[in-house]
Amino acid sequence: MQISRIASPLKLLTIALKVGRVTKKYPFGPPLLTESFRGAISIDPAKCWGCGACTLVCPPNALTMRLEGEKIVLEYFKGRCIFCGMCADTCPANAIIVTKEFELAATSVEDLKEDVIHKMSKCAICGKPFVATAEIRDVMKMQPITEEYANICPECRKKRAVKAFGMRFGAST
Repeated sequence: MQISRIASPLKLLTIALKVGRVTKKYPFGPPLLTESFRGAISIDPAKCWGCGACTLVCPPNALTMRLEGEKIVLEYFKGRCIFCGMCADTCPANAIIVTKEFELAATSVEDLKEDVIHKMSKCAICGKPFVATAEIRDVMKMQPITEEYANICPECRKKRAVKAFGMRFGAST
């Protein structure tokens, strides 16, 4: 029994000496990243509409939207991100890309947050802010819709449609 206890570590040592060093010197050299590696996301504010589709599919809620007065703020908190890339797959404007960045150490929580701020459009009828200006602009490029109709909030559109429908069938308002 004594001989087998001594022989086993010696056998491992001889194997290790034949193979050589297999660990990577990561902090002092480049990391080994495969083509399919997913890191933190990057949001292009020029392309982002502020539609919020990415916030609906984000499993850990790393992407959130909030209203601040007459602005819509899309906040990305890297500390919660699990690097799944679902937001990039969902974004209709292709404003989100998955990077290879994974070194996210920071000295404060605020350093892990990124905000994309969008100005809101006001309804042409009631004046209430209802959607990001960039979303209206980019949707109008894709769909044939008049600017007059696009700048009206859903409530005022509904009222206008009901009134037009009633006038068509002879109802008085």
